[in-house]
Amino acid sequence: MIKILTAVGNKNINNLLQKEKNIKIIKEDIFYKEGILEVLEKNNKIDILILYEKLEGEIDIITLIKNIKKINNKINIFFIMENKNIEIEKLLKEENIENIFYNNEININEFIKKIKEAEINVEENLKKEIKILKNIINKKDEELFKYKKNKEIIIITGDKKVGKTIIIKNIKKLIKNKKEIFLKEKNIINFYKNENKNMYKIIFVLEATIEKIKINMETINELILKNKIDIKKTYLIFNKIDKYSINKKIIKKIFKKYKIIGFIKKNKYYDYSYNEKNNLKYENIKLKKEYLKIINEI
Repeated sequence: MIKILTAVGNKNINNLLQKEKNIKIIKEDIFYKEGILEVLEKNNKIDILILYEKLEGEIDIITLIKNIKKINNKINIFFIMENKNIEIEKLLKEENIENIFYNNEININEFIKKIKEAEINVEENLKKEIKILKNIINKKDEELFKYKKNKEIIIITGDKKVGKTIIIKNIKKLIKNKKEIFLKEKNIINFYKNENKNMYKIIFVLEATIEKIKINMETINELILKNKIDIKKTYLIFNKIDKYSINKKIIKKIFKKYKIIGFIKKNKYYDYSYNEKNNLKYENIKLKKEYLKIINEI
């Protein structure tokens, strides 16, 4: 559906277009130049602007168009002139405005037809942009895999603020064979929607609360059912374990189908690099012990 804003100074064109299918009129007709900029500042997702040369306002018409383009450089302006004027037409074409009409010559049916033709062009351009974007993404993915073809890719996923980033950071700090492993972090929602990479190892970072376990169990099971992940390449780490967490034995029974590779205790000294920098050797001994168990299982 094409989105149109009219700034003609009367309601006739606006009312006529509202009756047409696949056209969405964004607002009532704008009757002064500065009002166009006010609307576009709030909503710049407009495909076509119908603009009348003699619209009221202090700003001159070419400066207005330049300001419009600054807000939305893809907007298609249908410009209605009061009379033919070669100088103004030349300036309009310099601003890439091709759809120029004359007030006393407008055939409303032809005018609407032109708008509908523009709608087709908008849809085609959108399809082209999507195709170009997909090609860019695919190319980047290919380059990424080419660059990392000798590495094992491991995706670390889980809910927001579950501790994925610091776990990756600590593993990278402690792992010896860094050249052979590439760790990639993903939010579980994005992973759920987009990923289909059965060749990866997947590590889910979870919290050991009843509510979180129930939600994540459902998500992981659904990913397996929809063939998004391979259960044989799926591992679990339970983070932020404290006295309020579910007992480890119960967790192991609930997730008996999965390989649990770590239980990381809740600890204010959770950052290995920070501890090292501040000479917190004892804290790092405990942290290293927990993480080496995980690294040995990866």
